[in-house]
Amino acid sequence: MLYKQITTIPQKTIQEKLDLFFKEDDIQNDLTSNSFIDKKEIIQADFIAEFEGVFCGGDIIKNGFSQNVKSTVFISDGFKVRPGMKIASIKGAAIEILKKERVILNLIQKMSGISSETNIYASKAFRKNIKILDTRKTTPGIRIFEKYAVQCGGGTNHRFNLAKGIMIKDNHIGANAGIESTLNKIKNQNIPIQVEIDRKEQLIESLEYNIDAVLLDNMEPLEIKECIKIIKKSGKNIFIEVSGGITIKTLNRFLISGVDAISVGAIIHQATFKNIKLQHI
Repeated sequence: MLYKQITTIPQKTIQEKLDLFFKEDDIQNDLTSNSFIDKKEIIQADFIAEFEGVFCGGDIIKNGFSQNVKSTVFISDGFKVRPGMKIASIKGAAIEILKKERVILNLIQKMSGISSETNIYASKAFRKNIKILDTRKTTPGIRIFEKYAVQCGGGTNHRFNLAKGIMIKDNHIGANAGIESTLNKIKNQNIPIQVEIDRKEQLIESLEYNIDAVLLDNMEPLEIKECIKIIKKSGKNIFIEVSGGITIKTLNRFLISGVDAISVGAIIHQATFKNIKLQHI
């Protein structure tokens, strides 16, 4: 694949992000817990799955609490769960658990939603040896968590940010008076170069340059097949990505021989929270 994959989230990143989220929730000034919860009180609770899908977020639980709370995670990220399955257990200061539980649950529920949605797409595409890619249509501030969740669901990460590769889209081409003018201005050949293509003429023109990948955008299956023939005839080793409003209902139409990957923004921005409850014992 063209881009580096998010196969893990550094512990430092997790801690820094969680600290921001806890600050946003102002857990230090929790009026409810501070009013009547004894700081010495100890409780135990289990994280229980209430969904069927792919779990993601074990390290969020492990790093979400201080040394005053012991956590044990029983399943790995990417593991398929069913309702009633125990994901993790925690035991420690009641006041800390009560203050932090909502933030931690929100994050692991969101990540599990993304990994579960991705898995539905990836399982179908796998049969045709086609990868399912995410996009940059992510939630500001938590992109690394969302892209990691895609990995856990069996998907593949597209570029993490704008600095990870050159992707020439229609607006870039329009601003530079065409593909030829745009590609002639690129000096750095040591990073991936991908061109968005919405018609065959653009593809033929792009293949005259040293590009690494094409994105066949908003094309019908027949057009995609014609473009694949053109690329094969050129003799160039070009990564072929397909995109454009593809849903789980239409996915099968685009599982075409010769396609390397299909990018689907919906695996992140349309994924729904998966219910996980914190059950106090």
